[in-house]
Amino acid sequence: MENFLIPIGGGNEIGASSYLYVLGGVKILIDSGIRFNAKEPYPDFELLKVLAPELDAIFVTHAHIDHCGSIHILSSLYPDTPIYTTHETAQLLSLMVEDAIKVKYIKEKSEDEWKEYKLLDETFMRLERREFFDTLNIKDIEVKFLPAGHILGAAAFQINYDDSSSIYHTGDISLQPQKTVEAAHLPSSSVNLLVTESTYYYSNRSFEKEKAVEEFYQTIVKVFERKGRILIPVFALGRAQEIILLLTEGMKAGKIPPMTVYVDGLAREVSNIYENLLNKEFFNYYVQPAPTYEGIDFLEACEENLREANCIISTSGMLMENTPSYIYASLLSRNERNAIIFSGYLVEESFGYRLLNDREILKNFKCEIKRHHFSAHSDKKELQDLINILSPRKTVFIHGYPGKEIKYHGFNREVIKF
Repeated sequence: MENFLIPIGGGNEIGASSYLYVLGGVKILIDSGIRFNAKEPYPDFELLKVLAPELDAIFVTHAHIDHCGSIHILSSLYPDTPIYTTHETAQLLSLMVEDAIKVKYIKEKSEDEWKEYKLLDETFMRLERREFFDTLNIKDIEVKFLPAGHILGAAAFQINYDDSSSIYHTGDISLQPQKTVEAAHLPSSSVNLLVTESTYYYSNRSFEKEKAVEEFYQTIVKVFERKGRILIPVFALGRAQEIILLLTEGMKAGKIPPMTVYVDGLAREVSNIYENLLNKEFFNYYVQPAPTYEGIDFLEACEENLREANCIISTSGMLMENTPSYIYASLLSRNERNAIIFSGYLVEESFGYRLLNDREILKNFKCEIKRHHFSAHSDKKELQDLINILSPRKTVFIHGYPGKEIKYHGFNREVIKF
């Protein structure tokens, strides 16, 4: 019987990750994310229901919303299908998807918002939690959970089928250790099919971590010396915690001056979860959760925080409109001594991307705008190393924007036979 993969979303794009595998008589789906595009936020669920009226299992790689942001919608479409993920992802997923729902309805309230919260609660109760290196038997296939690096709880899946054949589905992967997670653990033998993210595969940019950290510190020192305030927009999950530890280590090592750092937005809550799950301190004398204020609106609270703190770490990482970091940026923009320091990926739809690339917007900002590249994704060289290590018969790139090597890329709705 023929085996195939169809990206329901997240094939030739970053966003709405969702991948249907049909392995003989077994149908499984990996991930159910959303796009940062309000017009078509979800994977193609209509196509999915045609291809798979029933699913044998659903797996979630990690808790970033481009991979899990529509899991509650998917769950309602397949109410009897088990949903598997790691313990850490289960705990983080609920918080991340709840926030995504809140942001979705921030401009216009609707009864649908409360329906989505209810679906999320029902989905959370259905999650079946597994440890890394656990193996599940789903009819005639085996699915093994492997650490993917990237962020806390992120899993890759080794899928064994047809007695001696295997697939390695990376999810989002990092082959380099970070401050909060180890590097990915790879399958111990070669695989027939490698399905890998390609966030930076089509870019020639390589990540020299030590150099990036030193340049980051240098920017902070310059702003501090001119008595400016700093905003570091961050992804709440993963990037925020890495930046917190970088700043703490920099102050302890004397590479940046002692300063007051406030962590605001969703990053504050996620960092508390990281503290509990990792038994590791993120908040300390210098780095603190931003205070909460009663009786004043959020704009006034942000103004007060900027009076007290030298540096604000806040979501969203892309300066999406109406998020805390967007409010902080608008306040900092008025003074040339201040700086906004981007530290991660920016989609074209985001205000952060437009700020860096649109002169008309940029001219309204007096403050310094800097971008330092940190990444929880493997770069092109690391992905090439991955291919060499696993020696797959076939490689399919997903979760990226195809470049010249387009023949290896899996496009949305494309049937990929193997």
